[in-house]
Amino acid sequence: MTSKLPAAARALAAQNLDALLLTPGPDLQYLTGFTHGHAYERLLALVLRAGGAARWICPTMNVDQVRPHAAGAAVVPWTDQATYHPALADALKGVSSLAFDDEARAAFLLDALAINPALKIAKASTVMRPLRIRKTADEIAALKVAADTVDQTIPQAIVLCKPGQTEADIDAALRAALLTRSPDQSVAFTIIAGGPNAAFPHHETARRPLEAGDVVILDYGTIEPTGYRSDITVTCSVGEPRDPDARKVYATVYAAQQAAIAAVRPGVTCQEIDRAARDVIAAAGYGDYFTHRTGHGLGLAGHEPPYMVAGNVLPLEEGMVFSIEPGIYLPGRFGVRLEVIVACGATGAVMINRHSAPELPIAR
Repeated sequence: MTSKLPAAARALAAQNLDALLLTPGPDLQYLTGFTHGHAYERLLALVLRAGGAARWICPTMNVDQVRPHAAGAAVVPWTDQATYHPALADALKGVSSLAFDDEARAAFLLDALAINPALKIAKASTVMRPLRIRKTADEIAALKVAADTVDQTIPQAIVLCKPGQTEADIDAALRAALLTRSPDQSVAFTIIAGGPNAAFPHHETARRPLEAGDVVILDYGTIEPTGYRSDITVTCSVGEPRDPDARKVYATVYAAQQAAIAAVRPGVTCQEIDRAARDVIAAAGYGDYFTHRTGHGLGLAGHEPPYMVAGNVLPLEEGMVFSIEPGIYLPGRFGVRLEVIVACGATGAVMINRHSAPELPIAR
């Protein structure tokens, strides 16, 4: 087994759970280094027992891909003709409680319950979250590598925002710029939202041409070779902003972001980080237009715990990594969001990204 599997087994035992089942995704990657996105309806899974024994349930076609990550665990192949059901039933023999992958296909869970209707199911995240939520120095270093790529590309991203360029044009050019800068990384996502489209926090990049005076939100991220991610959002204007409130809104969002960064330190709850940003925006009269949480964790997944949101009383601990991304969205007009990634250090926030620009950048 890899060095991380025993820790997961101990976590299972501590929660009185018999076994853990993970399919391809961030949790499996964290424990074994294995990544594979093409299993679909074919069950490819690691089953780990609380006593430390592990086995892989693996489509025959994937055996050679799994073996380098098996670390001595049995690899049980199955064929399309036989189906995975016998292998799953054998792997779950004697299991009365199972921590099941939160992100696995529901059909796999239903199959497990068909095998044993009395099976007690828990979320795998109850086991994996405590293992992953505090990043090691190596993980933070990997996050900084990815962050440097998106930071270095900000000037190019802003220059792309010219009248007549469509959101899709900018999207394609930005992706190319990211890959040119860091050919060993991949693009995780891009969101380009101009003018009234910027009032949608998660706009789907479209073919709307930018117009002079548009405010543009550019939200994008990459994945470095070991799987750790970047995520940044910058906001700019195509020439001088058309809306007279654009600079005021930008300044408000920037102040909110800085207040949240200043609040970061061990022991402060996640909801206090959210409140620090939200109070600034509410005091400026835009409270109803900040419609999402202040931040989310980042690591092998683009969104993971901890979440900076009202009601989350989880105290920050050194090594937790998360975004701080307040926003204001004025329907039919424009929106502003500023996002950076920070780590909770011993005495305060440690910047993974550079700080956001304090004044609205102008694309000329």
